[in-house]
Amino acid sequence: MSSTITVAYLLSTFPQLTQTFVTREIFWIRSHDVRVEIFSLFKPESIPAEAQARELMSRVHYSPPLSANVVAALIHFLVRSPLRLLRALGRTIVHGYREPKLLLQALSIFPKSVYFARQMKKLEIEHIHAHFVTLAAFAAGTAAELLGVTFTVHGHAVDLFSRDARDVRRQLENASGVVTISSFHRAFISGLCPAVDQENLQVVYCGLETDRFQPASGQTDSGGPLRILSIGRLIEKKGFEYLIDACKILADAGYSFQCQIVGDGPLQDALQERIDRHGLQERVHLLGALQQDRVLALYGQSDMFALACVVADDGNRDGLPVVLIEAMSCELPVVTTPVTGIVDLVEHNRTGILVKERDAAALADTLKLLIERRDLRESMGRLGRQKILSDFQVQQTTARLASFFRKVAGRRGA
Repeated sequence: MSSTITVAYLLSTFPQLTQTFVTREIFWIRSHDVRVEIFSLFKPESIPAEAQARELMSRVHYSPPLSANVVAALIHFLVRSPLRLLRALGRTIVHGYREPKLLLQALSIFPKSVYFARQMKKLEIEHIHAHFVTLAAFAAGTAAELLGVTFTVHGHAVDLFSRDARDVRRQLENASGVVTISSFHRAFISGLCPAVDQENLQVVYCGLETDRFQPASGQTDSGGPLRILSIGRLIEKKGFEYLIDACKILADAGYSFQCQIVGDGPLQDALQERIDRHGLQERVHLLGALQQDRVLALYGQSDMFALACVVADDGNRDGLPVVLIEAMSCELPVVTTPVTGIVDLVEHNRTGILVKERDAAALADTLKLLIERRDLRESMGRLGRQKILSDFQVQQTTARLASFFRKVAGRRGA
């Protein structure tokens, strides 16, 4: 049997409504003999109502920007480990100087990172894990340097694809190990970071509680309009404009449907204007951000799921959207695009349908097919859930992650 390992999760903000996959991961990894402490650089405006987040709050540590305790931590390491402190500060500068705005943010949270390091020392942290190659990764590198422990960085999407590649490479190559979310990401990181040993690069899918995300039971065909669901931040990479345009094509062709889009973001006004311009006010609805229980109910009330992901003009793109995993677990047929890691999840014409990105006509044609073919919706829904049961159950993914933590930490110990 494996021994218990004490891991510090270092995050920018915990908890976050848009990062329920992180909460889920932390909640479940504890079942694999991992004792978790959570260090959050910033406090959220409010605590989400989800039970998992509430249960974890007793393990969360915050730090003010500057306080007597923060100053005491800086003095502690300056006296006892001055070279480590200077090395940590130097690496922060070297790993971010090509991105001045990010560097200023990294330097501003440096005192917090030092404070967290002292707290971690008292808690006997053995390994540090940071989600996203941004501020959390800077802080994790600093704390690991001061403590002499291992740390891993979990790369996702914007943190990999929208930053200066040279700075990303330095941060990843400095880590003891790298975790990412799909085979596409693994290949991307391998090409970007030749110094990263393949043994230290691990793919771990975002896991899901498949007993919670289940197909609706006892649902019958009401004969009313079919319901299309989409979920995500209202930003360019989600491709909602193309979904709205596809809905316009469906409406002009006389199809009966309702489309609900869950999420908020900077494009909300522009998307609503697009809906109004197309005359789709009675068919397409922006519902705003919703809590998980309400989202679960919408999965059960919907007939299909669409997410028209694109590579944004600034290079930002989705990694492997968790909402696709959730929809497939609920036996909804999914329509999406072959962007980044999505091809690890959606097998074209089997567990879902992939269409060319930024192609509203192709998206509309696929939605027409699913509207017309109930048998196809049902068969794809079943096969999609089988895929999730096979590869994306959270109990399996967190076991894989816990094993990787032990391997990386054990290598340092050896």
